Amino acid sequence: MAERIQAVLDSETGRIVGRLTKDVDLLEGIKEVCRNNNLEAAQFQCMGSLLHATYVQLEETDQGVLSYSPKVKSDTAVELLSGTGFVGIDQEGELDVHFHGLFVDCNQKITGGHFIHGENPVAVTVEFILFPLPKVKMQRGNDEIYGLPVFQFSKKE
Repeated sequence: MAERIQAVLDSETGRIVGRLTKDVDLLEGIKEVCRNNNLEAAQFQCMGSLLHATYVQLEETDQGVLSYSPKVKSDTAVELLSGTGFVGIDQEGELDVHFHGLFVDCNQKITGGHFIHGENPVAVTVEFILFPLPKVKMQRGNDEIYGLPVFQFSKKE
């Protein structure tokens, strides 16, 4: 996959900029860049195009209970208008990405949501910037109210 990812470290700011090319999965590509740069915590932004978007959206029951929708997959390619996310460590100690994106499909429908790992392949290009957080520890742990695995933030020792 490395030959389909371009990433450059700006040594003055510590930021990493680059692009993912055709067929690279958006979230897996970002994790690959982090692995290659020894990052365990970062924030990132991106824009570009995907062959399709696969995501979930927040739903609320009549009783006011929040949950995620069933997985949705766009039926056309999409233009990712704006995306932002965090990279941290999951409960098993592996790199993990939490990403939300806003996109428009080929029918000019705008929507977005919480993207699913391994199911968002690049169409032409996705350009990104990573903001490393070398002194921060982000690791998933269960939310006290909902019991969902969410990033917990602390200082890295």
